[in-house]
Amino acid sequence: MRDARAAIAAWAFWWALHHGESIYSEGSQRLSGLGRPGILPVVADCSASIEDIFNWSGAPNPNHFPYWLHQGYTGTLLSAGEHLTLWKKNGVRARVEEIKPADVLILGPGTGVHACLVVGLGNGDPVVFSMGHPGDPGIYRASQMAFLGEATYLRFDTMAKKVHWPPGHKRR
Repeated sequence: MRDARAAIAAWAFWWALHHGESIYSEGSQRLSGLGRPGILPVVADCSASIEDIFNWSGAPNPNHFPYWLHQGYTGTLLSAGEHLTLWKKNGVRARVEEIKPADVLILGPGTGVHACLVVGLGNGDPVVFSMGHPGDPGIYRASQMAFLGEATYLRFDTMAKKVHWPPGHKRR
C-alpha cells in the first residue's frame, strides 16, 4: 500500500487547470467522473469533486461507500471522516495536529454547506481546491471561504494499492 496524498493534490491542481471543461451541478450527473480519470468534461459539485479526486488517485472512497454506488454528499463526508481537533491560542485558531494535503475542510453548521480539499499548507492559511459554483473548480485560501461559517477539518484513509497520477504529471 502507498499513500496517495500527493496524487490527490496533483489531481486537484490538474482539474483546476481544466476548470473551463467542468460543469458545476448538484444534479444526478454530479458523480459521473467516477472511474473516468482525466476524461473531460466533468460534472460535479463540491463533495462529488472530492470523491472523484480520491477515486482518480486510487484512494478509498472518503464516504466509505463502494464507488459504484455513486452516493455521498457533504454530510456523509462529515460522518465518515476523522475529525481533526481545533483549538484557540491567543485568540487565533490553531491546529493541534498539522493539516496535510488530502484533508477535507467542511464549512458551515450542521451537515455543512461546502466541502473543500486541502492541497497545500499555506503558512497557517491552507490552500484548498473548491468546486463551489459555476466557473470552478479553483484554488483558494481557506480564509477566502470563512464567510461560509465554522470550519471542520477531516482526515480520510489515503492508502492505495496502486496510486494513479494525472496526465502529464512528473513524479519527483
